[in-house]
Parts: sequence; structure tokens; C-alpha cells
Amino acid sequence: MFSCCYCQQQDDHFIIRTIEKLPVHTEVINLRRLLYPKNFSDNMNVDFSLVKRDEFPYMYFLINHSSRGILTIRKEIDRDELCRLRRCRCDTWCDLELEIIINSEKFNIELITIRIIDRNDHKPIFLNNYINLTIVENAQIGAMIKLEAAVDYDQGQNSIIGYSLLSSQSLPFSLRYNLIRGDLSLVVEQKLDRELISSYKFDIIAHDGDNQTGILHVFVIIDDINDSPPKFEQIIYIIHNISETISIDSIICRVHATDDDDGVNGEINYYLISHDDCFQIDQITGDIRLKCLLDYETQTIHRLEVEARDRGEGYKTDFCTVLIHVLDENDNAPIIDIYPHNVEPDTNSVKLFLNESSPINSLILSLSIIDRDSGDNGRVTWKFNHSSLIPFELIRLTENTGEIRTKNFLDYEYISAYNLTIEANDHGRPLSKLTYLNIYINIIDENDNRPKFENNHMLATINEHVKINNPYGYEIFHLHAQDYDQDLNGEIIYSIINNNEKIFQIDSNTGIIRAMIEFDRKRQDKYIIQVEARDRGTPSLSSRGTITFTVISQNKHSPICNVNNNKNVSWSIMENSAYGTIIGIISCYDDDKDEPNGQMSIYSHWFPDEKIDYENKYIIPFEIITKKSNTSESTLFIILSVNGSIDREIMSFYKLFLTIFDHGNPPQSINISISIEILDENDHCPQLNIESPFIMINRDITRKFFLFNLIAFDNDTNLNGNITFELSPLTSPLFINLYSNGTLIVQTDSNLIIDDSLILLHVQIRDHGHPTPCLIVETLRLFIGSNQTNWSNIVKNNNYDDRSLNLDNEGFQQGKRMAHAYSISSSSISSPLFQYTSIPLLSTRKHIFVVFIGSSILMFIVILTMVLCFIDCIHKSNKQKSHKLSMIKTNGINNHSSIPLTKDNSSIDHYKNLISTTKTKPIIAVSSSNSHSSSSIDSTTRANTAHNRAIANTYTYVALSTSDDLMPTDFDDNINSNFDNKGIQLMMTTV
Repeated sequence: MFSCCYCQQQDDHFIIRTIEKLPVHTEVINLRRLLYPKNFSDNMNVDFSLVKRDEFPYMYFLINHSSRGILTIRKEIDRDELCRLRRCRCDTWCDLELEIIINSEKFNIELITIRIIDRNDHKPIFLNNYINLTIVENAQIGAMIKLEAAVDYDQGQNSIIGYSLLSSQSLPFSLRYNLIRGDLSLVVEQKLDRELISSYKFDIIAHDGDNQTGILHVFVIIDDINDSPPKFEQIIYIIHNISETISIDSIICRVHATDDDDGVNGEINYYLISHDDCFQIDQITGDIRLKCLLDYETQTIHRLEVEARDRGEGYKTDFCTVLIHVLDENDNAPIIDIYPHNVEPDTNSVKLFLNESSPINSLILSLSIIDRDSGDNGRVTWKFNHSSLIPFELIRLTENTGEIRTKNFLDYEYISAYNLTIEANDHGRPLSKLTYLNIYINIIDENDNRPKFENNHMLATINEHVKINNPYGYEIFHLHAQDYDQDLNGEIIYSIINNNEKIFQIDSNTGIIRAMIEFDRKRQDKYIIQVEARDRGTPSLSSRGTITFTVISQNKHSPICNVNNNKNVSWSIMENSAYGTIIGIISCYDDDKDEPNGQMSIYSHWFPDEKIDYENKYIIPFEIITKKSNTSESTLFIILSVNGSIDREIMSFYKLFLTIFDHGNPPQSINISISIEILDENDHCPQLNIESPFIMINRDITRKFFLFNLIAFDNDTNLNGNITFELSPLTSPLFINLYSNGTLIVQTDSNLIIDDSLILLHVQIRDHGHPTPCLIVETLRLFIGSNQTNWSNIVKNNNYDDRSLNLDNEGFQQGKRMAHAYSISSSSISSPLFQYTSIPLLSTRKHIFVVFIGSSILMFIVILTMVLCFIDCIHKSNKQKSHKLSMIKTNGINNHSSIPLTKDNSSIDHYKNLISTTKTKPIIAVSSSNSHSSSSIDSTTRANTAHNRAIANTYTYVALSTSDDLMPTDFDDNINSNFDNKGIQLMMTTV
């Protein structure tokens, strides 16, 4: 037997002890030293390995240096967790068995047992740190209260070994526990008295073998004994005037009872013991709530029995009665009952059918009107809304009953239906309720009207020598009778009574009479037939009449019109033409001399086709006028003129079909098709289609070019609708181009752009209409910035309203109409709105001012040096006092000019009066010219020349100095003395 401090050998395997939760890679045992202690130092070739790798329990171990056989911890071993998962028997030992493969001179498998030794890494804990207990004050001594024991996941002496009580006061309790079973109980050791001590507070301490503890905080309440019953404040609760319209879940009343006991014994619950499903009581508060709608007409008083029950052991009770009186409300509208009962009303209407032959005083309907409410709420007033002309009357039998009867004869052909209304309203307060009944009476038609001809003696003509080309003859007359009855009673059958020779045939349904022979007026010039019209009613009714046909000469010629052979005419007219404008005239004539054959009439029909909406045929803006010729009775003029508003954009094409026919029997006709094209007029201006005139450009996103397509539309066509774009030359920066097709290009990398700038662009949009094009001007606002730009502030700071943009548009007015847009005229160039860099204008001015000051200082130094040198030279050469004057131009112009200023050497020095302005630093050029010239400053010619220059060329002259050395002794503005040739010439250069 081999033994060491960590292992022992039993039977045929080794037991190796190790402590739980050793760190990973901790060495457990050296297998070579364990299994081959004698040959440990020999160079024996042995290889150790585990039989399995990832299965339990091999997953916790690893063999490092297989030849040396060092068994190490691969994964932390938690003995308590293995016990909880029942991976080992923790009631004795927690053993893990490993099979080791030994590969040496012979193959062998050794079994070793790893015994996991528990360490005290857990302390006792209670699952609940706080517990509240209630014990009745009459609890018997020795009574036990079962408690939940503490838990310690360690084993043996590391686990719980006992419990103890800890309190600052004397306790009438003790602890009883069984460590084997894990039981823990609180035992009553003394008699309890709630009135003396009503509660106890103490701690239960659990100890393990290593003196680690767990604490349970216990609060024990001594419960009172239930020895007092509840008592209601009232035996009977009477609740008056509860409206029947009160809403569900409303509180009707509250009952209340008291109990002298404390705690649970004094807590009261309320119960309804009466069977009324319309009410519910709150068990805690005693509030009685409504659970269904009340109805005074169904039940006026509700009686409820309420029980108060305490919550003590062997509960005690008390009872009371609640009487609820319901108040009647006007919640019922009057009800109109009708008789007979087989007439079923549809909601508030009823339909009746009456024969028009019903006698006077026939009963139509009986009525009964009731209201379920009481008092004024149930008192009903009713009336019969009808016209005095209707053949019905209402007969009141009692206050709430009546009848509707006929008072006149009914006539379906006069009035076929009636609508009667009965209104009934109660006298409820504050609002009365109204009920109405619509009675629809339909009159049933009876065959009481016979067919009637418009004229019982009818006249017609027939042309002679009309060839019969088919067995059905040809139409010569259309017989028509009228019957006011309906359906079969109004359907008419036509017939000829005396048609023995079969000369005529009649269509019994349509009344069309056809001739079956060729007539010759020499043989017989007049025919008389008797016709009959009979309805299909029962019994059938009929009427008779006569038709006299007169044979006239043959209708040889059809109308002829001045149109082309294909009878198609095409006209055109300009839209918006004035009323009465004649579109075209067609003349027609008929060579027949007889009056019926030569007379002409027209039939017109506007044909819808693929270009015309059928619904628009009723708003045709044209009128057809027929006029007979003053020279020939057989000539008829057909004139088409404007009789409405013509708009090509609504409809650009109309088509008219004309039939010109004579009055022969049978007639002859001609068909003409007229097409009318509406010509476009430039009556629409271009419209810019853009969601917003604000365009924001981020130069960090569009680094070179920003493209934007402007889209405009014009409802006109051809040149009238051809649109071009251009920018106003007054407001177009150099880095923005707008092509005629609407493509706007902004060169975002231009040095002329300053970040966070606003540019107002005035876009001129024009069509090419004739004779006058239309131009509109739209204003676009371009915000140009970068990623650092606060766009919200830019929009806020440049929120121009419409009034600020309503400037003069005269500079853009070139068409017949001008859109209302912001524009700039030549006189408003200096306006702040014109400055497209208006946002950074202040900072730009600061930069310009700084540059100007620096340049001025440099120029002043140069000029001062030149002046000092000049004065020194003059003093040395002439030995006399010199006065010098300088002039400067303050506003900067790129062109430079020099103006001479001369001084003579006379005793009285004459100078031009110079205007002193802002003290800017002039540039002075000194010359020694001896030429004769007067002062150019007061020269009229020079002044006129300067005045005729551009307005922007303005000069200001400033004295060089005010020292005594340079001022003349006698300063005179008048120049009357002679000038000599000697003097100082000052040259001024504008900057």
C-alpha cells in the first residue's frame, strides 16, 4: 500500500484527495510518481492519457506532459454544485472516478478516484430575510409555528450546526430544530396577552461549523380574539329619487357597520343576500353600485338585504335593509301602434296600397298612441301633418286613438302616391320626446282611362308613283294615342277597321302605318281609313278616329347642299371667340315645286367620338340657325354660330351630324358630317411646377456643380405652349447659369460664393405665343452653406414675407401678363435685398474695412515721406515759403486720373477753395511744369466734364495740412490776378 498526504490505495485503485474550487491548471497528482514510484527517475518510456475527454467527470481534468503524467485541473470543480446535480454522493464522499490509459511496454488501464474535499465556501442563508407571524392571544403553551429552515450548501461541519434567538426583550418563545430533517419551529413557552404586548421583534441566528451565520428577522403579531359582532349604523336605509337614467357603475349609497374588535376581528366585509342582479356591493367600503339600467316602468322600488360579516375566526354578522326609490324620467318616447296588425311598419314608416276605386270614407288605418312614462312624461300630444288638398282625413276617437279615412275619390293618373306624417310628442321636462310615423300610400292603378288620339280626324299626304321595293311597303304615317293608365292598362294595340282592300298595313304595337301599293292620283286622289286604339286592361277600353290621305305629286328630288361629294365638312374657330361669331354657313335647296315636297327641315346630333366626352354633349357652345332665302322659297340656309364659352383646353374638337330632309311622304334626305376644330389662343401663361421656392445647397456634398431642373407647364399648344427659361440679368451671379430648357447649374466651388449666404434668383419664364408672348417672373431663394451651417437659423433669419418681395416688376414686364414676383429695377440696386450675400454682409464689410485701414496707413507713410522730401527740395531751391495742398478721391474706382493744381509766385497767393471732407490719405504727384494753366478745380469746362461722367465717378478734395507753413498768408477764393509761369503743380491721382 502506497500512501502520501494526498492519496491512499484501497483494494485495486488509488484514492486522491483534492479540495474543491482549485484554480485551473492546478496540479492534482503526478501519475508517473504515483504508479511507478520505483522507476520514477528511470528513463522509462511511459505515456499517460485519459480514456475520455469531454464527458463527465473527465471534463474537469487534463494530463499535461503525457510522459510525466501530471494530472491538472481543467475546469473549476464546485462540489456543492455536483451534489445539487447529484453527480456524486455527498452524504458520504464526493468521488469522481477516472480511467487512465498507460501506454508503455504493455498497454494498461488504471482506475483512480478523485475525492473532492468540501471547503466552507458558503454561509447559512434564509431564503426570506424577513418574516411576519401572527399568533392568536389564546394560543396554547407548547404550540409550534413551523418556520422555513436556513440553507447551507456546504456539508458536514461546514454546514449548519444549530440555531439561536437574539432579542432585546424577554421572549415567550423558544426554538426547536432537527438538523437531520432540516426542521425549524417557533414554540410558545408562555401565555400570550395581546393587551399587554401586541407584538414581538427578534432575530433567529443560524450557525455553521466555521462560525459563519445567517439571520432571519422575525416580527410576531399577537392576534386578537373575535368576541364582538359588527353593528350597522342604520337598520333601514331609504334612498329617494334615484333617476332611472343613472349610468351603470354609479354609486347609489354606502352602508357602514362598526366592530369593537381589532385587526381581522374588526375588519368587516359586506355582502348582498337579496337576489337582485342590478346591484353590487363593494365588500370593503360598503358602496352599493348599479350594474344594470334602471327602469321605472318595470320596477319602482328595489329592496336590498345587506349582511356585515367580520373576518375573525368564527365570524359574527349583522343585517340591514336598503330601499331604493326610482325616479321616473322622460326616457320613453311615444309609441304609435297601427291596426290592422298585418301591416308591419319598417322602423318609422309604413307602406299601404289602395285601389283608386276606393269609395269615400274608406278606413285606411287605425292608430293608438301611448307613452310608458308617468305624469307629464307620459302625456302625449299628436297631430296629423298633411295638406288640405290630399283626399284623406284624421278622425280622433279618443285622446290617444284615431282613424285615417278617405274624404275624396282617388285618381292614380292625378297623384299616384301620398306621403303622410303623424307626429306625437310628450310633455316631459326638460326635453320632450318626439315620435313620428311616415305613411306612404301607393295608389293601385285601375283601367279607368281609355286611349285618346290627339285629333280624331287626322290629315296626311302620300306621294304618288313610289315604287314598292319590299313586301312590307313603306312608312307613310305614325299613329299615336295616349293612355294615362299604367302597365297593361296603359299598353295600346292599334288596328285599321275598314282595311278590306289591304292597301294599308298597321303595326299593332307601334302604330306605324305602311303603304302596300303604288298610288296614282289620277285614279284616286284621296283615301279615308278608320283606326282604333285599344288598351290591354280588363275590361279593355278603346277609341276610334279617321285618317284622310291625299295623294300628291311624286317627291322626285332630295335636298342638295353646297358641300363636297363625301358630305364631310371641316371648320375651325379660335377659342374664346365672342358670342354670335359665325363658324360656317351651308345652303340647301330642293327642286320639288309642291309645297310638302319642297319644304325642308333639319335634324342635328352632336356625335361623341374618341375626342369628345359624352357627358359634354349637353354643354355644346354652338347654336344652329335655319333661315329661308329671301329670293327663293326652296333654299334654306343653315348657320352655325357661337353660343357659349369655347375653351380649347377643355375640349379641342366637336363633331356634328346633320340630316336635311324634305316633307315628302316618304321623305328624301341628305346627311352631312361637320368637324369643328378649336384653334389655340395664347390665353395661358407658363406656370412653374415647384414644391417650394427655397433651395438649400450644401457645398460639402455638392463640391463642384449643383444641378436643379426647373419644370413649368403651359396649357396652350405649339408655340403658345413652348416654354423657355432665363435669369434676370439684374440678379444673376456669375457662378449661376440657367439654360433655356430649365436646367439650373450652380458652380459650388466658385470663389465668389461665401458660406451661409442667401441668393435671390429671379427666373423669367416665357412662352412663344403669337402675337404677344406671356412672361412670368418667379423668385427662387438659394441658401448656400456647408456641414457647419445651422440651416434652421438661416431659414429663420431670412423669413421674407410676401410684402417684402412685392417690389417693382416693371423691369421684367415684356408680355401680356405678369406674375406677382419680387424683382429689382435699376433704381433699387442698392437695396439690401439685392445683395445676394446679405447674410455674411456684415463680416464682409469688416474685412474690407480692415484691408482699407491697412492700405491707408501704408499709403500715408509713403505720401508723408514724399511730401517731406518735396518740401526739403523746394526750400533748398527757391529759399521761400511754400504752401502745399493735396486732393484725394475717397471712393475707389479702377481707372486713375490726374488733375493739376498750380500756384503762382505773386505776392498775393491765390488758391482754389477746397472742400474738406473725410480725412483719407491722398496720393500726391509733384511736377515742375512751367506751363500756363488756371486751377482745374474751378474750371467750368472741367466741372461740366466731371458732371457728364458716370454718376459713380465722384471726387473729393482734401487739404494736405493745416499748418502755418503750408497755408497762404492771404487766402482768397477769387482769382483775379495774373498768374506767372512759375509755381508748384500738384498732381492728384484717384484711388
